[in-house]
Amino acid sequence: MDMLGKLFGGGNDDNDHRANAQDFISRYQQGPIDQGYSDDEAVQHYQNVAQHADPATMQRASEQAFMKMNPDQRSQMAQLLQQQGGGQPVSNDPRQMAGMVSQMHQQNPGGLASLLGGGGGGIGGALSGLMGGGNSGGGGGFPGGSLGKVALGGIAAYAMKEVLGGGGKDDDNRNNNSQKRSV
Repeated sequence: MDMLGKLFGGGNDDNDHRANAQDFISRYQQGPIDQGYSDDEAVQHYQNVAQHADPATMQRASEQAFMKMNPDQRSQMAQLLQQQGGGQPVSNDPRQMAGMVSQMHQQNPGGLASLLGGGGGGIGGALSGLMGGGNSGGGGGFPGGSLGKVALGGIAAYAMKEVLGGGGKDDDNRNNNSQKRSV
């Protein structure tokens, strides 16, 4: 089964898999990054991607997702990662945060979903305490609001985009390098 089939639960129609992936990516990228898709979709797509994508893809996707967050969201995510990392300082730099998520992913693929409260348990309560408690998410019910949805949805969207051949920032760099070589 190809990567798209793995990401979307089997079947043989690559066109359907591609259309589903492109639909999710498009909904993530249009408008506010916490709207246009459900908590459940964010968790499901993240878990599928986390099981099948290589660590380098996950790190690049994480960095891009964190870059898309506003500074307050990045700061809150950095605090959460610092708590998870045993107090090891984590800046709100998207590259450093992505490195931390990559380490977590290598130790426990899909573990970030549990950390953020969308993976059926884990220490999602840490996010609730960090963000003032409450359960304001729909569907998957992320503690403390949409930070988990934004992180998981963004990582999933950027990883799927890379699988489809549209990796974003890296594509721009490749295109610039190609133009430099051909001049």
